[in-house]
Amino acid sequence: MLLAFSSSGSFMKAVASSGNIKSKTRSDKKRGFDTQGFLDSAGVARKIVEYRKFQRIYSQGDPATSVIYIHQGGVKLSVVNEVGKEAVVAILGPGDFFGEGCLAGQTSCMGTHCANHWKK
Repeated sequence: MLLAFSSSGSFMKAVASSGNIKSKTRSDKKRGFDTQGFLDSAGVARKIVEYRKFQRIYSQGDPATSVIYIHQGGVKLSVVNEVGKEAVVAILGPGDFFGEGCLAGQTSCMGTHCANHWKK
């Protein structure tokens, strides 16, 4: 079972662009991204989805509409060429995001994402 948090691309764009606001206080200390804090603040655009092992999440060519954060389990990212040969591009696990191409204006998924239980 893969447990993922999904947000729509349009909401993620609004949140991502809010970082353009300049703070009047300067801090030299680097802080890591608070993933859980972000997911807790995502509001109505967030939903939790469970996928079965080997269930397709996206297929190559599907519309790119959401960003997914992996909370549990894993995801295999693969692409298929015009001859039909499959290549595994990445194995993603808890703490990884995928589907972020929609934030950069990508209109379709470049690969197929399937839930799996492999350890990263």
